[in-house]
Amino acid sequence: MQQTATVTKLLSGNKAELTVHRQTACGHDCSKCGGCGELVTKPIVVIADNTIGADVGDSVVITGSSKQVLGLAAVVYLVPFVLFFVLYAVAAVVPLPLPEVWGCVGFVVGILLAVLANKRQKNAKPVYTISKP
Repeated sequence: MQQTATVTKLLSGNKAELTVHRQTACGHDCSKCGGCGELVTKPIVVIADNTIGADVGDSVVITGSSKQVLGLAAVVYLVPFVLFFVLYAVAAVVPLPLPEVWGCVGFVVGILLAVLANKRQKNAKPVYTISKP
């Protein structure tokens, strides 16, 4: 994931504070559009590794780690379905009544695991690196 940002402050430890203006899905200027102009958000302030030595005021490209997003997506989308099919199969092989109910129990447990993972993920800070000046 790459975004354009502006360096606002240099920090110790080869880090920089950046301001990121969120881009729209259509790639246009929201202030001139009647479609979603009210949805323009404030700039986001992030901390990034300043490996290229950017200075205050520089417009840079930052690269974010996709690991956190992909990990959470796997938990949210895959775990409920996998647990559904695993508990359904176990209930069908072991003669338990109503295997579809056991499958639904597995799906609900998967949703609960996804909610817990989402709460834990909110505390994790994304990792950004300045990749281009």
